[in-house]
Amino acid sequence: MLKIRNKYQRQIDRELINSFTSSNDRMALNELFKRYTHLVASIALGILKEEEKAKNAVVNIFKSIMIDLKNNDIRNFNAWVYNVTKRHCFKVKNMENGFEYRDDFDEILEKDLLLQKHSEILKNSILQINIHQKKCIDFFYFEGLSYSEITEKTGLSIEEVKSHIQNGKKNIKLLIYNNEKQ
Repeated sequence: MLKIRNKYQRQIDRELINSFTSSNDRMALNELFKRYTHLVASIALGILKEEEKAKNAVVNIFKSIMIDLKNNDIRNFNAWVYNVTKRHCFKVKNMENGFEYRDDFDEILEKDLLLQKHSEILKNSILQINIHQKKCIDFFYFEGLSYSEITEKTGLSIEEVKSHIQNGKKNIKLLIYNNEKQ
């Protein structure tokens, strides 16, 4: 059993998603959920403010994620699960407060177009930073690798990886800020 667990622990998020969607591999899904339970639970607790409601939200979120993974091509699971969690928790909170929750197509379309524009600005900014920073940011945010996995791929120390990610984020933020001023 230990070999099976290690196999899944070494895989990046995309590989786990592919294993689940292509062959309904529940162990891959379990590993993915294990990685993100803390994120989903902390966001749910932060928004809903009650432990029992947060626990219920986590269960419901993971149920919907299991279905959505089969029906959608998820490229950045970390960002996607964050958005799904926030959306679900605010929906629960609004319904508790007597607000009707509904999606407004025009609003969603407008937000999507704005997100695409910001995505292009982000991509251009990433191209302008130091090569080590770019590699570390790509591995961490876009491929979902851990610090130790990045260390193995790049030969950098964990401290260097953390530093490149932190400095890369600062540089990207400055580039985006300067782009918005123009």
